[in-house]
Amino acid sequence: MTAFLSLLLAAASPVLALLPVYKVERMRELQAQGRVVVIQFTSQTCALCRQQEETLQRLGKDADKTVPVFLQADYDAESALRQLWRVGAPSSLVVFRGNDLLDRSTGLVSEDDIRAFVRDAVARSRGRPRARTPRITRPKR
Repeated sequence: MTAFLSLLLAAASPVLALLPVYKVERMRELQAQGRVVVIQFTSQTCALCRQQEETLQRLGKDADKTVPVFLQADYDAESALRQLWRVGAPSSLVVFRGNDLLDRSTGLVSEDDIRAFVRDAVARSRGRPRARTPRITRPKR
């Protein structure tokens, strides 16, 4: 009976987060340093969020200052942040540099898409246009 209860409690407990949890103090510290911060809004019932979290964890392994810092906020518990930053769904990513909110997106999962999203948001904040996709040219006949 006790083994069944312990198994039931283990299944009901939240899954360990791969990313650091959003805390106001940590965010202020990173903003003061001028770092690029990406906040993922996640929900425990969101399968896409888990895939996105694994990708973000792989991207954030470097301790290099050029790599964005990835934090995770609970979509269900952080309703004030959702309203403040206009986040409409779980699996949303919000990019900051310093005190500036640069961009937000929902549903990005692949490493290439997330890298491009962050790169474009930072480039636009510096006054540079979005990177163009290469044009396919065909020879004239």
